[in-house]
Amino acid sequence: MKDHRPRYQILIDYYTDRIASEELRAGDKLPTGPEIAEQFGVSAITVTHAMRQLETDGLIKRIKKKGTFVTDRTPQSPARSLAESRAAAGSAAQAATLPIPVISLVMPFSETIGYEIFRGVEEECAAQGLYVTFHNSKYDDAVERSIIQKLAKDRVSGIIVYPVSSYKNIDVFSHLAIEGIPFTLIDRNIEGLEAPLVVSNNIEAGYSLASHLLQLGHTRLAFVCQSWKEAVSVSDRYKGYCNALIEAGIPPQPEWLVNMEKLEVNNVAGNPYDVLLDHLLAITPAPTAAVAVNDFTATGLLKAALQRGIAVPERLSVTGFDNHSFTAHLEIPLTTVEQDFYSIGRDAAKLVLAPAQERSGSKLVLGTKLIVRQSTGEPTSP
Repeated sequence: MKDHRPRYQILIDYYTDRIASEELRAGDKLPTGPEIAEQFGVSAITVTHAMRQLETDGLIKRIKKKGTFVTDRTPQSPARSLAESRAAAGSAAQAATLPIPVISLVMPFSETIGYEIFRGVEEECAAQGLYVTFHNSKYDDAVERSIIQKLAKDRVSGIIVYPVSSYKNIDVFSHLAIEGIPFTLIDRNIEGLEAPLVVSNNIEAGYSLASHLLQLGHTRLAFVCQSWKEAVSVSDRYKGYCNALIEAGIPPQPEWLVNMEKLEVNNVAGNPYDVLLDHLLAITPAPTAAVAVNDFTATGLLKAALQRGIAVPERLSVTGFDNHSFTAHLEIPLTTVEQDFYSIGRDAAKLVLAPAQERSGSKLVLGTKLIVRQSTGEPTSP
């Protein structure tokens, strides 16, 4: 029969039973944390959680630089009890410096996909007796830095981060690695740092979107992103898009890569997507389709086109990425790619809770699904 107890509770019960039966006696030294983790096939976080509870229950005590020992629970003289009380106070103070049984999730947004990621993390952590906190970095690298530094100082048991950028805050993430604080990244790595990562297959996704448009007869496809230096996941989607074009015998053109940051769309009056649309239409010959880096960019472009009387998909096909719930209910429902955000969260939690040797440099790549809707169709001109 499967044991449904949380893993940390299995450890607590194991040592409680052996101390009660005197199989482990006062003064006996317990194995080290890594030895217990290997014996039971659990993470270091799980061991720490169990040892903290056993210490709180008065069954064990930790002695700095010596190890963890079974306590003597026989009645003592008043003088001895006073000494033990002082020792216990010191032990409690030491325990306060141990990691707390919390995994913190840091993401740059709080929309629907954020909830699905959180749900995956929370369900996996709950099974191991850990709590989860959520922190929104608001796509601001300074906010992200502040949050992570505070979590590290608070000694949480682990941190899962959807980074604002692949190219910022490497010092903060490196500090986590140096201090041995378990962490896992979601969606994008940090360039220059080997760290555990859970990511969708962005190359495959970019390829599937471009292939879909090519099969409809499009031969001029723009790739639209907010910032080329935002994340490796963006460049991977572009790589998949290029692979599909080259496979079809169509050389990707430099002008087809449209970086909205370089267009300075946020520095102009009015709708920034009007600026994007003007730029696309000014390319000679103009693209008949646009592969947008995410659903929000795709939606902004689609709405700008419709407001200008440009038919979608007849004159301009548009695709997104993420499959937000609203994309099925737009004026022209959006063709997009679906990521399994629940599984991303669940697998990120599994990684951050795994033993250090299993976590180091690990990369989990999850599949995606093309969702075809009415925003893509055959071009009306070659």
